[in-house]
Amino acid sequence: MTQQSDPSARKGNSAGCWLTTIISAFVALVLVVVALFLPPFNLYDVLVGSNYTTISLQGDAVPSADGRFTLAAATDVDGDFGVQVSQVDLASFESGSGAAGEWIPAVRNAVPYYLALQSSVYSVDTVGDAPDSTFLSLRTPNNIPNTDLLDMYGWYGDATVGEWRFIPSQPSENRLETVVEDVPSYIAIFQVAPDVPEVVVSYDVATALDPEVARVATVVAPGGLQPRVDGTVSGSLAAGSDANGDYRWMPIIRNFNDPRSVDAETVSTIISNPAVRAAHINQLTMTTNNNGFDGLMIDYRGLPAEQRDNFTAFISELASSLQAQGRVLGVVVPAANNVDGLWETGAYDWRALGSVVDLFEVQLGINPQFYTANDNQLVEAMLGWAVGAVDRTKILLNVSALSVRDIAGNLTPIGYDEALAGLGSVRVEADNISETGTIEPGTTIRATLDGREAIGSYDEALNSPYLDYVDEDGNTTARIWVTTGSALRFRMNWTERLALGGVGFDDLLGDGVADGVVQAIGEYSAQIPTPITMAEWALRWRIVDANGEVVQTETTALDADLEITLEAPDGNYAINPAVILNERNTEQESVRTGAEVALFSATSTPTPRPTATPTPVPTMTPTVAPVVATNPPVIANTGGQVTTNANPLGAGVILSGFEYGGHVTSTSSQRAITAMQSAGMTWMKIQVRHNFGADPSGAIASIQNGQAAGFRVLIGTVGNKTELGNNTDAYIQDFARWIGGIAAGGADAIEVWNEPNIDREWPTGQISGQAYVNLLAPASNAIRSANPGTFIILGAAAPTGAEAAFPGQVVNDNTWLSQVASAGGMAYVDCIGVHYNEGIVPPTATGGDIRDNYYTRYLPTMVNVYTGLSQGKPLCFTELGYVTSEGYPPLPTFFDWGSGNTLAEQSAWLAQAAAYLSQQGNVRMMIVWNVDFTLYAGDPQGGYAIIRPDGSCPACSALSSAR
Repeated sequence: MTQQSDPSARKGNSAGCWLTTIISAFVALVLVVVALFLPPFNLYDVLVGSNYTTISLQGDAVPSADGRFTLAAATDVDGDFGVQVSQVDLASFESGSGAAGEWIPAVRNAVPYYLALQSSVYSVDTVGDAPDSTFLSLRTPNNIPNTDLLDMYGWYGDATVGEWRFIPSQPSENRLETVVEDVPSYIAIFQVAPDVPEVVVSYDVATALDPEVARVATVVAPGGLQPRVDGTVSGSLAAGSDANGDYRWMPIIRNFNDPRSVDAETVSTIISNPAVRAAHINQLTMTTNNNGFDGLMIDYRGLPAEQRDNFTAFISELASSLQAQGRVLGVVVPAANNVDGLWETGAYDWRALGSVVDLFEVQLGINPQFYTANDNQLVEAMLGWAVGAVDRTKILLNVSALSVRDIAGNLTPIGYDEALAGLGSVRVEADNISETGTIEPGTTIRATLDGREAIGSYDEALNSPYLDYVDEDGNTTARIWVTTGSALRFRMNWTERLALGGVGFDDLLGDGVADGVVQAIGEYSAQIPTPITMAEWALRWRIVDANGEVVQTETTALDADLEITLEAPDGNYAINPAVILNERNTEQESVRTGAEVALFSATSTPTPRPTATPTPVPTMTPTVAPVVATNPPVIANTGGQVTTNANPLGAGVILSGFEYGGHVTSTSSQRAITAMQSAGMTWMKIQVRHNFGADPSGAIASIQNGQAAGFRVLIGTVGNKTELGNNTDAYIQDFARWIGGIAAGGADAIEVWNEPNIDREWPTGQISGQAYVNLLAPASNAIRSANPGTFIILGAAAPTGAEAAFPGQVVNDNTWLSQVASAGGMAYVDCIGVHYNEGIVPPTATGGDIRDNYYTRYLPTMVNVYTGLSQGKPLCFTELGYVTSEGYPPLPTFFDWGSGNTLAEQSAWLAQAAAYLSQQGNVRMMIVWNVDFTLYAGDPQGGYAIIRPDGSCPACSALSSAR
């Protein structure tokens, strides 16, 4: 019986046959392709002919036809790699001719305007698997006189769409050589022309943007913002800049308030954790967009070398985020270090960072000699390498605008007037004194500066004037490099010489910048040539009468005395000197303290006294008011000669709007009351402590005792940090109840807490301006409700820069105060509390502290920093004192910095501090720390006391005389 076939089965069998045929054909094709790779066949020969050269091992090279370009494998190749190199000469490229000319117009038109082609353009085609890195070598043109401006550039993209990018390379025997990961389509050498330079002005919260400086800046970078360990950003911007200025507005984010105390740990924590790093980048991007910034500058200093990859990743990701929003990113890096002939950059990978940022600012340091045209000096040597690592049009040189003091190789930036302070003040001598003790008309007068001997000179190699202070043997003890406009322009000219992107300044808004510096920067920015001329030193002596009229002017050499016969009517005169530095036909003048001369015949009637010129006190803002001598000149018989000097206390304490007092052990202490009354004090301060449930009656009794003695009473409140930390909300409520009771008891002023920026007074790990404001607000409201007449003072921070060394235990006082301001704290107080108790120099000094030049060392810089953060509130110095061990054993180790202070200095400096602060216009109160404490142990309170162990009070007399 014949079996019937199933139609569906036949259909399936037919499909299976076709599938089998297709598979067989595919396998055959694969075998053919594989065979092409086996000897003696070569895929590249088969597909594209023999124009491709196959390279597979490290060192395999492909030269161009003219031999001026070479491509080689820098690592072994996994598989075959084919390279074809062709070239278009310079003339053909410029004209668009040549066999391969179809790609030329688009590529040629995309050349940036500041680049000029200097070589043939080499085209590189590749097939196969490229090595991980490739070596490129291009011979520099023979007819270029200045090869310092030559760079290698590559075209990245296709024949119509792409861009020319800088390729980092280093010179080697008339060639530029490099190793790259991605081989560009076209490669050439270009000469870079200087462009309009950038001028980046960075400044901190202690200053504000000056309109004159703003006019010369192309980028303004206010400081005040810092990273926090959770990736957020805290702080408030320095004042003066805005989105509508004629500059790019790019705030600078820093991991420090003072560059001597950087917080590398916080940044390391952020960038080493991808999640926190991403949060930080998101925070920075949002901050930029929400505030209308044009971009950001990042200045994260002191990072350890092991954070190199993390910092590169952070900057790369931040650049991508900002640039996607049309924003600009700049980075600040330290200078590279040459170690055994190799330039090392630690955590800062110049090549990687330079490839992604828009501005690359290099901190060069303050040594003027770095700028000497010598390949052994930092600037020339480092920049020769740097322009091969980073696109030179992005590089900014961070240059100091201040003068520099060099003592045995220790360099310190200083202001112009401070640089000349060592010359001293005027001393006047004369012969033939009359019986009345005055100088008679026609008498020869000799005037000299009583400071250190100095020799003014000029360094032609640096185009910089300098001043050498010398000892009795003529040995130089200190050199002052004076940064004038011409000296600064010489340093900035390095950027024009090497076609760099521009310059950056951190200290242009600081005090002490010489006249002509800002003008020189403006000329540099406008590319106006500035003649470099020698500077000449001189002394200018002006004789001024009682009406302020100049009756005679004389000029001498810097190291010469003035000797004149004063031919003038009877009267009082002042001899006012000034140091003159003549440069570019412009005289910069630094005024010295003048001296008074009484010129009278025996029968003449004295006339009003003239004003001897005060010693300028270098400060930031506000400017110190002039000191006017009010007492008669001191005339001392010196055996036929007369020496006169202006009143050292100047105008004394100006009491209008300013009052002073002292911190006492008890407001009922008759010993303290007597001393304070003799000193002319009107305020009495006492500290009281709050514990949970405290009764304000004890503080009220102290108020009544002090007021009964005729003083206004300031209650300084101290809290219990343990109770605050354990039960914060309840403690704050109880503290407000207690402090309100003190106000109701008649307190004239209350300082809310004591030094809340250190963990001696505030819970560890909880220190912040916001946390303090959380306590301040209810306390202030309670005071206002109980007694609207009570003056409320913000709790003074401990002056410190130790935040980086003690994270969680300390917040720098300026950082903490900035946080208070950002949290709205200034609205709750009438005055900003300040503590100054570490002085070892006179109260008007802004330099000379042997420890360092941190701003808390000097009273003027404390005033300036706090003024900049106070949002218009006045300052109240609720502790101001100078420690001395006279009458006691040596100071304990922690206070041995004050071992050189004498009792005479303590007395004079307290009086001078009162005079100085009273003249500022924004200081309401000064409380001397302290009046009558006797404890002398680890905390040598007795060393600060103005009542000394023998019962004397020299400071009382000094303060009384200063009124």
